[in-house]
Amino acid sequence: MNWGRLLLVIGSLQFIIAMLVAEQLYPGYNPLHNYISDLGALRAPTSTLFNTSVFLLGLSGLAAAYLLRAELGRLGAALLAVAAVGAMGVGIFPEDYGAPHGISALVAFLFGGIAVITMGVRRGGVYKPLGTAMGVIALAALALFVPRVQTPLGIGGVERLIAYPILIFFILYGLSGKKAG
Repeated sequence: MNWGRLLLVIGSLQFIIAMLVAEQLYPGYNPLHNYISDLGALRAPTSTLFNTSVFLLGLSGLAAAYLLRAELGRLGAALLAVAAVGAMGVGIFPEDYGAPHGISALVAFLFGGIAVITMGVRRGGVYKPLGTAMGVIALAALALFVPRVQTPLGIGGVERLIAYPILIFFILYGLSGKKAG
């Protein structure tokens, strides 16, 4: 059993599930028009669930980066670790905190997208084009998200185009078999 990969899967799945549950529990929440982090705002009825979950996502990613450092290489492990620290920051500094939250989210998204590309390239096989595609989607969406470009998906939909490809890749990578060699 590879504990690092298992942590990537568990951390990502628990966050996706918690986010989906929180969306349902938050009255009037609309995934197209609300930011993901609205679920963790101090005024939100879902703040404890969301902030705990995103912190656990980061904590599991940080542990996975350490446990997978030989497999991911120095660069891949470092990128994953930085993204994980960003996710932990999102949980520690809800959106009400302003700049610390925004910086944490940007770090998680930017380094998460780059980590996905790097992990895919290093892993090789089907993971190379998959990681590249998922990372490029996340980074392209981030390029639309930061300046708040209006799209039919709304700001919440664009933000999900950043988060979901990263999380889905982490799950697929975590479920993969033999390490790259």
